[in-house]
Amino acid sequence: MLIQDRLTRGFFAGLAGGVAMNIVNLISYYAGIAELRFLDWAAHTIYGTKPQNFAETVFAQGVQLIFVSILGIIFAYLIPLLTSRNYLFRGWLYGTIIWFSLYGLSMLFKIEATTPLRMGTVATDLVGASVFGLVLAEALHRWGEDIKV
Repeated sequence: MLIQDRLTRGFFAGLAGGVAMNIVNLISYYAGIAELRFLDWAAHTIYGTKPQNFAETVFAQGVQLIFVSILGIIFAYLIPLLTSRNYLFRGWLYGTIIWFSLYGLSMLFKIEATTPLRMGTVATDLVGASVFGLVLAEALHRWGEDIKV
């Protein structure tokens, strides 16, 4: 599928990466490995607490997916500036940089319930961020002509 518009391509590539990362995260959460879902991070930003009901959960998940879609747009505009060789490595780096930056911001601003975290949550979030970056880069590669192998 060739999507001509870079913004749309980035949005949907970010959405694809976001869905993939949330699958990893939700499996880990319900398996008892992680203590926070990505949607909980969004909920803390929006409501100041974890979601209290189904509607808040769905809304927080939607906001989180829109956020990662916007990150996909940013990556779609960055990749031609950086060259597109080693696009999967660049996607992985992008995902992990975002992960580390958001963790740093939550520590800096002392966002309650996001610190301190156990190793299971931190490792799962890093894996999720890695999956996000890899799926984002591969989706952009498949859906457009910006990224050449």
